[in-house]
Amino acid sequence: MSYYFGRGALRKQILHGITTDIQAGEIVILTGPSGSGKTTLLTLIGALRSPQEGELSVLGHSLHISPEKKRAAVRREIGYIFQQHNLLDCLSVEKNIRMALQLEGVRGLEAGKRAQAVLERVGLGEHAHKKPSALSGGQKQ
Repeated sequence: MSYYFGRGALRKQILHGITTDIQAGEIVILTGPSGSGKTTLLTLIGALRSPQEGELSVLGHSLHISPEKKRAAVRREIGYIFQQHNLLDCLSVEKNIRMALQLEGVRGLEAGKRAQAVLERVGLGEHAHKKPSALSGGQKQ
């Protein structure tokens, strides 16, 4: 798989013939200097963009030149932790989670139950009513 940014004379190849196979449950550490394409590769694997050359399959879905609708469906099947937290500090931790659930059509008591369950599962149940600014960076992620 390869990936480029820009067009015409400004076109620059960022990823050069990447070939790998990552199995379910496998832990992979991606290292390299700034500008080497680590984030670009992760956004491709995370179905945030499509590869321009070659093939990319995530959970059995081919993402080569795939429409946004298909990539969105794949993103619903994977977890992705961003470096930037993008939590709204005007909302509680629980309300930030509920907002994400609302995008999936989950509302009311069900959203509250699911938000609390998620927080309990990751050891943050007692922080549900705090603002994100009261959490550490790792807790926010």
